[in-house]
Amino acid sequence: MNKKINKDSYEELIVQYLKKNKNFFLKYPDLIKIFNFPSQDIKSNKVIDLSIYRTKKIINDYTKLKNQMNAILKAGTDHIISQKRILKTSIKILNTKSLEKLINLIINDLGSLLKCDNVNCFFTNNIIIKHNNINQIDKRIASSYFREKPQTYLNQNPKGIPLFFPNKSKIIKSYILLKIVYGSDRFIVAMGSKNPNKFTKDQQVDLIEYLIQVIQIKLFELS
Repeated sequence: MNKKINKDSYEELIVQYLKKNKNFFLKYPDLIKIFNFPSQDIKSNKVIDLSIYRTKKIINDYTKLKNQMNAILKAGTDHIISQKRILKTSIKILNTKSLEKLINLIINDLGSLLKCDNVNCFFTNNIIIKHNNINQIDKRIASSYFREKPQTYLNQNPKGIPLFFPNKSKIIKSYILLKIVYGSDRFIVAMGSKNPNKFTKDQQVDLIEYLIQVIQIKLFELS
């Protein structure tokens, strides 16, 4: 003989079902309108106000959305500012009249443009351009840093710090390398920062790669 299921048993089954299906009211939100909710938690005397809960949730959702929009707008504004600064530097590069002035501009303006703490320049193999701030680096070693991307390096290999920043290796925490093709040689610009988060592997470099093309064109023009 089957056991008779009373009212309490039905209610217990409903309670157990709701506990196992916590998204039930998300699927059927209209049911909330027909239920009567207690004004207090009997065990803790904590007041439960569904309308206030909904209001708080809406406010929290709105705040999150607002913060996301502000972040997007800020990123857009920063990108526009960067574009203007890159354009200004590009015009300066194209207006240089000698290799020496171009190297000086690269060291001074690129460091300021990207807010770096140190900028060093290197030529692979024979140093064609004579300048006090240009060092020599083996072409194979330099090329090993550009296997993933042909023009920029941001992987933050710690071995690169003493190699490209020999006099500042103790203070440089992050860096970027730019490779500029100059005939059969390579012109490497190393820019370092004291901030470990200044340069990261996933950083966008589209504007910097544009600037590399401008420098490359000007180097060929002046050679």
